[in-house]
Amino acid sequence: MYMPNRYRLLILFIIVIFVFPFFSYAQSYSDGSLLRAEDDTKVYAIHNQKKRWIQSVEIFNSYNFKWQNIKTISENDLAGIEENQLIRLKGDAKVYLIDENGARKHIKSVEEFNAQGFDWVDIVEVNEKDFNSYEEEVIPTAPVSPLPSLSPSPLAPTPVPAEINLKLPSPDYIRADWLVSQSTSKYGLIGQRITFKYSSEVIDRIENFRLYEKKPGDQYFSKIAEFEEMLSTGCEDIDIDGEWMMTEAAPGQCEYWAIQKVVPPGGRDAVAYLSAANYSEGEYSYYVVGADKDGLETLPSPETKLVFLTTIGIFSPADSEQSNEAYPSFEWSVASDWPADSTADYLILISDDENAQNPFWARALKVLAGKSDASFVYNGSRLNPAKKYKLYIYGHYRQTEHDPDYISIPLTIPEFWIKSSGWSALLGFLKAFFWESFRLIR
Repeated sequence: MYMPNRYRLLILFIIVIFVFPFFSYAQSYSDGSLLRAEDDTKVYAIHNQKKRWIQSVEIFNSYNFKWQNIKTISENDLAGIEENQLIRLKGDAKVYLIDENGARKHIKSVEEFNAQGFDWVDIVEVNEKDFNSYEEEVIPTAPVSPLPSLSPSPLAPTPVPAEINLKLPSPDYIRADWLVSQSTSKYGLIGQRITFKYSSEVIDRIENFRLYEKKPGDQYFSKIAEFEEMLSTGCEDIDIDGEWMMTEAAPGQCEYWAIQKVVPPGGRDAVAYLSAANYSEGEYSYYVVGADKDGLETLPSPETKLVFLTTIGIFSPADSEQSNEAYPSFEWSVASDWPADSTADYLILISDDENAQNPFWARALKVLAGKSDASFVYNGSRLNPAKKYKLYIYGHYRQTEHDPDYISIPLTIPEFWIKSSGWSALLGFLKAFFWESFRLIR
């Protein structure tokens, strides 16, 4: 049957415009797409139209991927996407690419590695048996000296792989708090607590909970504690793993759990209050997962953060010195790294008893971010010249319970006393009175 040329051109135009793109791009995914096959927990990221298995939650989170962006496709469609897999033999620095034919190819230089868009976190460490299961592809090339940067050091730290049970929910609430004691013996010390909630409907399918932490300067999260199943019967459960303890968060709230650092061997009254020297400036990030009887983890909880800011320097009164004022002035440095436009709460505490559980005088004031120092004149009852006093000042800020918890504490706690003088007491009282009046109307 004869067909005029104009109709042939029309049909060809339709094929090119409407049909050809469908076949060409139906299985095409943009870089960063997240895919998994039906009834499979393995999640793959797409890069240059090739898939890479994301080995662990740590790697997933390090790229700021979102679980809700994972697209489920058929097993055949996923199998049709070429896979780039990077491996190295345990204890060896040589990195190999496994091609579509299951052969391993040695990547001989960092330039070659970077040119293909690879990332060090994609490298999987395998045992000798698995390594030898891949036939090596031998391609004659000119000798290339391995570069120093292909030593094991840039590959560390290697995240611990984690497999996910997508049928179990993630913890649906988490919050981290700095713990500040009012006890005199703990002035200048702080603790840490992470509170989370898990569904009571599926708690019987959870064998344990795991706590992951990323300290300031760390690239990956690390598992720092694992707790046996907390049955929540009677809300009196407790489990300890090293320096961390898990208990019920509050009486009558059996779905809520608290994890806090303790002094080994631990116990309900063994919360670890540590000095500023035990912390590094920056963010401490945490998340919690549950694990089933097969060791498969739930999806992780949202991340929660504690932020340790620059420490406070207390300028006045000086440590181990007598104050010339019966109503002394307190002066201290203000951390420079509070969130922009925030107003931090600074607390000033005075105690005259080493065993006191609470200060005999305390004041709170708000300090805007951007200030370098602050001051306050003592306005309590007259201080006793026969006693020595400890002064504690710390700053704290949190916008909402879902935001990071910020704190700034002093490196040292000054101890001071005042000299006895009737006139100095009167002048000090008047100074404190007018200072407080000025502060209230300012």
